[in-house]
Amino acid sequence: CPSWFLKSMLDTQGRVKTKTTAIHNFVEPVSAVYDKEDYILQFGHLSKDKGTITVLEAAKRMPEKRFVFAGFGEAEEAIAQVPNAEYVGFKTGDELKALIGKATCSVCSSEIFENCPFSVIESQIYGTPVIGSELGGIPELIRENETGMIFEAGNADELVKKLRFLLETEGKLEEYTENCRKAQFETAETYYEKIMQIYGE
Repeated sequence: CPSWFLKSMLDTQGRVKTKTTAIHNFVEPVSAVYDKEDYILQFGHLSKDKGTITVLEAAKRMPEKRFVFAGFGEAEEAIAQVPNAEYVGFKTGDELKALIGKATCSVCSSEIFENCPFSVIESQIYGTPVIGSELGGIPELIRENETGMIFEAGNADELVKKLRFLLETEGKLEEYTENCRKAQFETAETYYEKIMQIYGE
């Protein structure tokens, strides 16, 4: 299973309970370090289910901050209605990596159960702290108060509170950013080793 959350769901079925294990998705390590720019990022699918509307509500309450949205989805029109929100389209490759790495933080605000979202992992390996919702496997990927924070899904007030704490508490953003750059996730090699061990058993 790509998350302990999914394992816990499968384990409700007695016939598979003793046959499951969890290994998070793998990514390749990166060495690039980006200079930070002053914006909050959400990237991927942009929709109500993914919490984009909640992020936009937070943006309205933080008009002094720039919110950037990259990807695609039905929330594009809503983004255009918020003065401090900017939609930059669908990004891939080096352009996406730079967009992630330069953000002060990213938001994974899903209001549906996530498994092991790459957006949370990718943010951290590029040195960008994550404010993530409490659902599914998201909390497994964030070291609370070290590489990011967790908030109640759909709660714009709490999201604003967490963002302000990170961005306005002296030294916190620098601390979390450095922690992210040191974060360890599965690589193709470690993933392969664990899979082969499981099959061997």
